[in-house]
Amino acid sequence: MSALSSLRSNVHQVARVWAFTMKIFMISDFFILTAVVQPIIFATIAFFLFQVGGDAAGEQTLLFAALGTGMMGVWSTTLFGGGGAIAWQRWESTLELLVAAPRRYDLTLLGQTLATTTFGFYSMLATLAWGVLLFGMPLNANYPLMLPLSLLAAVIGLGVMGMLLATTFVLYRHANALSNLLEYPVWIATGMIVPLALLPGWLGPISWVLVPTWGVEAIRGAAIGADPPWLAIVMCLVLALVYYVAARRILVYVIDKARRDATLNLA
Repeated sequence: MSALSSLRSNVHQVARVWAFTMKIFMISDFFILTAVVQPIIFATIAFFLFQVGGDAAGEQTLLFAALGTGMMGVWSTTLFGGGGAIAWQRWESTLELLVAAPRRYDLTLLGQTLATTTFGFYSMLATLAWGVLLFGMPLNANYPLMLPLSLLAAVIGLGVMGMLLATTFVLYRHANALSNLLEYPVWIATGMIVPLALLPGWLGPISWVLVPTWGVEAIRGAAIGADPPWLAIVMCLVLALVYYVAARRILVYVIDKARRDATLNLA
């Protein structure tokens, strides 16, 4: 098989898994709550808190809050959907079939976690619509042509991060508890609600290696930034590449060990 044919086949596999997973999420009450309802609640609280500030709560401040709370929903969906991807396959007794299939399992997992992140961006649409309808927030982007590129970079970065979470969480018996533990700290450390400049300085290096930091920075930069968010977009893609290499190495180790021990469904 030529390199071009192999690439086309791999992209087709990821796309098919992405579409199938999106259909599953469309009828999932849990993910509808996480991606749509919960961000609206947080956005409402944030809007009222910013409006208490009087003149300080201008148009850009409300848009800053809307994008931040929308990204909170994206992270929650990525964390629970991506982090639990392998665990769900185990519970549904499909993990063995997927691993034994002739197609690459890492691409199957990538398509699933990309779908998780894509579905999470419903929260962004929900909070923006909520802000426009109830709080009169205008939708004016400083760099409208860069906004789709910023969204794409954020989806790729968070999707691959979900793959890394899935391969890491499968090593822990209590992965659900770990997901709950990581939700709120990442909201804070990546500047989704509170600007990073207001946080302690030692949090800076931690936030730099987390792709949600650059994802929300890219989207905010395209919407309300003074300069084009090229750095944030590039960092999303660079971290996505680093995450993918790490996730694939961990995945190979976990699956090989499970095959040797004949404990794939318990790995």
